[in-house]
Amino acid sequence: MAFTGFHAAGIDLLQLNRLQNSKEFYEAHKDEIKRLAIQPFYELIDEMTPVMLEIDPQFVVTPSRMVSRVRRDTRYTKDKTLYRANLWLFFRRPRRERESVPCYYFEVHPEYWAYGCWGAWGRGEMEALREMVLRKDKLFLDAFEAVQGCRQMRIAGEMYRRAKFPNADPAYRDWLERKEIGVDFRACDDFAPILDGSFVRPMIENMQRIAPFYRLMLAAKERAEAGRREALQ
Repeated sequence: MAFTGFHAAGIDLLQLNRLQNSKEFYEAHKDEIKRLAIQPFYELIDEMTPVMLEIDPQFVVTPSRMVSRVRRDTRYTKDKTLYRANLWLFFRRPRRERESVPCYYFEVHPEYWAYGCWGAWGRGEMEALREMVLRKDKLFLDAFEAVQGCRQMRIAGEMYRRAKFPNADPAYRDWLERKEIGVDFRACDDFAPILDGSFVRPMIENMQRIAPFYRLMLAAKERAEAGRREALQ
């Protein structure tokens, strides 16, 4: 089916399911959750896939492997709530379990909806990225220009409390002083675009615009992995 937007009832049902925090409630409403909350993500993936594969032909495009689960994995967190109220999808390359891989994402949360591109979570990746920034590597300059030109999105990621690069070019410090990095769009007040589907075209266009940032994240990962291999030799 063609994507026509998300259902307000589906967003509300996910939130109610989280509040109930009950396997019995979930099982009683599983089919409704799939139809109202999960199926629209599958339809959105179908619409996005042709353009996203132009950005990276190696993206996984099997919907069942791209959409987050309603049931939370509570093994590694203090929060033992069984279910989540938000859902998201990833466009990313195949990965090993728990491996960090640069990705594009789209998320629906009861309090906001968002999309963007993230990377540089893994060991050594931010270090590799900072080296490219400080050298003014062409991959970085292309990414910097692309992000600067995409006014609807912003650089994001937790900042260090103390400046580590106080003497760097002020224009680049926003990239250097982060523990991890991404480019985000987020809307908290207006859900109409995701309910009527009008967000899709602007989102895809922005994802195309920031493709140089995605390529920079891939390069940071590849260089970090190469550094680790050299260290083992």
